[in-house]
Amino acid sequence: MSNPQELEEKLLRFAAPVLFKQLTDIFSSYHIHPYDIHGTVKKDETGFDITLRFSQSFSQSISTHVSFEQAMNPDEQVVHFFKEAAEKCKSLLISDYYKMIKL
Repeated sequence: MSNPQELEEKLLRFAAPVLFKQLTDIFSSYHIHPYDIHGTVKKDETGFDITLRFSQSFSQSISTHVSFEQAMNPDEQVVHFFKEAAEKCKSLLISDYYKMIKL
C-alpha cells in the first residue's frame, strides 16, 4: 500500500513559497495574474513534482520535477520552466479571449 503523504497534492503557494514567489514574479512580467494559474506540488524523497494548470477551465497543464535545493534557491532551470509555462499560458489566454469575442 502506498504512503498517503506521497500522493497528497498541495498548493504551490503554501508548500513551496519561494517557488511561488518566483512564479508570480515571472508571470507578472507576462501580465498574467496568479489567479489564472493553479499550481500544485507533490513531495517525494528527492524533491517536488510541480504541476501548473491554466487556460479557461484549467484543462491545460505543464509539469516538472525540482529538487529541494532548487525549491529553496530557484536556478536557471526553474526560471526557464516558469517562463515556458507563462508563454503557453499567455498564448492560451489570448486564444480563449478571441474565441469569446467571436461568439
